[in-house]
Amino acid sequence: MSDLLTKRALERLDAVLQAGQGPTAWGLLNPGISISQIRDAVASQGLPCSPELEALYEWHDGTSGAGSGPALLGDMWLLPGFYLPSLDEAVTNYAVFRKDPRWNPNWFPVFADGGGDFYVIDFGNAPSRFVRHFRLEESEHPVEYRSLAAMIDTFAAAFESGAIFVDETGYVDVDDEAFNIVAARLNSDIPWWADSM
Repeated sequence: MSDLLTKRALERLDAVLQAGQGPTAWGLLNPGISISQIRDAVASQGLPCSPELEALYEWHDGTSGAGSGPALLGDMWLLPGFYLPSLDEAVTNYAVFRKDPRWNPNWFPVFADGGGDFYVIDFGNAPSRFVRHFRLEESEHPVEYRSLAAMIDTFAAAFESGAIFVDETGYVDVDDEAFNIVAARLNSDIPWWADSM
């Protein structure tokens, strides 16, 4: 059974994006897939599945055009600078990076920037499953959210407040200072945000 908190966060994000001008990426999201497909794909890499991953990929199996399609990378952004890869693409990214010395094999990528940076679920912290930000050019990969649900809720709240917005071309943009205020308020127990204020 998929995670109720993550499902609620995704429903909140849906409602926010439907209420205003949605990003171009909104029309590029693929339909969701079954829990059995999700579990099989994650198990193929030797990782346990999680209710959070099940909720995410039941919601949508990534973005059309991600990786090889006609969409421009910026058009695929659901969050500022990041798109939702399909589960197959996420599994491929995991397989490629798992041998990289900067990567922890307990991390599974759930949002990608197209250049090697990811938001990852940390399976090494079960049952918490923090979300880390893997930056290809950095040696530290901090925890930014206590869970996938907390991450999605933070982005939904940022859309609601206008800290994240969709411009007239459908491009997702962010007021970094306003976003940091929202994120620090909602994630006050995470040092990354406490230190950013």
